[in-house]
Amino acid sequence: MGNENRKKTVTTPPHNFDELIANLNFIVGKSLTELAEYARVPVPIDTLHGKGFTGELIEKCLGASAANQSIPDFPELGLELKSIPVDDNLTPLESTFLCYAPLTGIRHYSFENSPLYSKITRVLFVLIRASRDLDFKERVVLGYFFFTPSEEELKTVREDFNELYEMVKTGNVERINARIGQIIQMRPKGANGKVLTECIGPNGEIIRTRPRGFYMRRAFTQKLIQKNLGQD
Repeated sequence: MGNENRKKTVTTPPHNFDELIANLNFIVGKSLTELAEYARVPVPIDTLHGKGFTGELIEKCLGASAANQSIPDFPELGLELKSIPVDDNLTPLESTFLCYAPLTGIRHYSFENSPLYSKITRVLFVLIRASRDLDFKERVVLGYFFFTPSEEELKTVREDFNELYEMVKTGNVERINARIGQIIQMRPKGANGKVLTECIGPNGEIIRTRPRGFYMRRAFTQKLIQKNLGQD
């Protein structure tokens, strides 16, 4: 029975929300070291070398199957998974990366047919106690909640999207900054500035710029945590 549960929890995508919630309840309260041992994956030598490790580990333990595709992490459930590092007061430590923001082939691009729309319409947030001074055995899964944006929130995200892509389409991508957008930001994505992609320049020419990603503002994520987990 235990071996069957191990295999199911780690490798099998959940077929319904009951199975997913059972997997979620299993990981709550466990450290990342415990979960890595359970999932039989190596723990990075330290947190500095563990970029991306937490998200990938949670995906593996919950059975997310989309990998890096521009579709929700649980395609059968239409559900995106986001792991959020928080401090002891459940305050998010950073903004939440949602997906890459294409900069080419966007002439007829709209919010409803964008990767952002598929990623944000139904989200599972998993909170990880992960202050930067903690090692993996001290980083613990604290809880989770589901988020579906209200009509007003979706309207605001659409407005953010349209404002940002109007700037991209008119050659003003380099003028986009983190202050633009009420819920969603567009920011450079990548470990360094060596990776470049094509985009329209200010005079209609093709320029090369850093790839961009969509991020959910930390203040909005904090609002969701307070609403769903009852924090004052």
